[in-house]
Amino acid sequence: MQLAARVLNLRRAGAQFDTIAERLNLPENLVRELFDQALTTIDQDVRRALEVDRLDRLHMAVWQAAAAGDLAAVDRVLKISERREKVLNDPRDNDHALRDAFDASVHTSTQVQDVDSALVEAGRKIADRVDAAVASGDGYETTKALYLVPHMVNVLRELLATPASRHNAGLAGKAAKESKLAQLRSVHHPGQQTG
Repeated sequence: MQLAARVLNLRRAGAQFDTIAERLNLPENLVRELFDQALTTIDQDVRRALEVDRLDRLHMAVWQAAAAGDLAAVDRVLKISERREKVLNDPRDNDHALRDAFDASVHTSTQVQDVDSALVEAGRKIADRVDAAVASGDGYETTKALYLVPHMVNVLRELLATPASRHNAGLAGKAAKESKLAQLRSVHHPGQQTG
């Protein structure tokens, strides 16, 4: 375990795996295993603290040059600050709300066929990306991901899963009539399957 701690400390300092392997006279694959082993002993908050500590050290290394007016150093300080903000940002649990809603639309649609599987998968990827960005809590990433929503609406439109697309295809009135008929049948014959 002491060796794993040494690997973790060297990695924390920014050393690459091949450099650590050379320094400790170990095979690189063993160094990676030891690093993974060391990570399992610390929780997410500690991992976050390690990354913030690393960023603070980098910040200190360029701060004097930035304060003296070195524009490249100023740029580095700003980038480090942005990275620190992302690391400290608490991600929320991904509720997969958009993906669940998309899947519900596809599942309940009578128009989606097996031949539409690529289109359905494209919609799922878009929904997953938006859900992940929202869960990240990162405003910039969320804003970027929300630009994908019109693309998902286009997917839904192609699948005839929007009110306007069903109306334009002449399906809106038919679906409403079938729904009313199913309701009436269930009232007159409770428990009987409608077909």
